[in-house]
Parts: sequence; C-alpha cells; structure tokens
Amino acid sequence: MSKVEDHLAIRELAARYNRAFDYGNPKAWVECFAPDGTFEMGGRVLATGSENLLKFAEKNIPKMKVKHCTTDAIVEVNGDTGVHDAYLILVDTGDKVSVTNSGRYLDKVVKINGAWKFQQRIVDIDGKM
Repeated sequence: MSKVEDHLAIRELAARYNRAFDYGNPKAWVECFAPDGTFEMGGRVLATGSENLLKFAEKNIPKMKVKHCTTDAIVEVNGDTGVHDAYLILVDTGDKVSVTNSGRYLDKVVKINGAWKFQQRIVDIDGKM
C-alpha cells in the first residue's frame, strides 16, 4: 500500500467509525479497533479490548439522530503504525438541525492484516456532553 493509499484508508476508518456510531451499529464500531484497542474520552479510558468495547458500545451508542463529522485530518504514517488527528463536529439531525458540540480526535492507528485499526482513540470534547 502506498503512502497515499494508507492516508486514504485511515481517513476511511474514521468515516466508518462515525457511520457505525451514527447508525447504531455497535459491532461495526468495534471492528474499527485493534483487538486490544482503547477508547478514551474526558481523560479516562472507557473501554479496552474487543469484548469491553462491544459492551461499552451496546450500552452507549445512542439511537438518537446525530452525525459525527470529521474534518481537517492530519495523518502521519510510519510503516504499520500512524497517527490521525482530526476535528470533530457533532450535529443533531433531529427536527431542527444544529451543531451540538465539537472536539478533536487524537488517534494512534495500526495496520493489522492489511487493514488500519484504532489502537488508541482519544476524544477530546470542547464542551460538556
């Protein structure tokens, strides 16, 4: 895979994560992570490893109308590891569409069997959720 292909694949990983969350698909959300991957928010590790990530997702992925928008991504690749740093815009798509929050994703990614996965996903929210 070329450097450009790696960059595109990592950006697509972020998009798959967003859609899995937004359309209420916990299993697809977990598939975005390495088997020992971690999910962190608010300075706390919320889940580590596929089993705990799935439990977290089943409990916390909302059924509300929301869209996660990832923008201004910076991707750096070093062999089979890399980083993804992007802004997050959270949009309520209910009766009246509005931006409800913003933040930043700070990710460590790893290539496993040719596919990029989150080793560590840190969500840094600008306001209160």
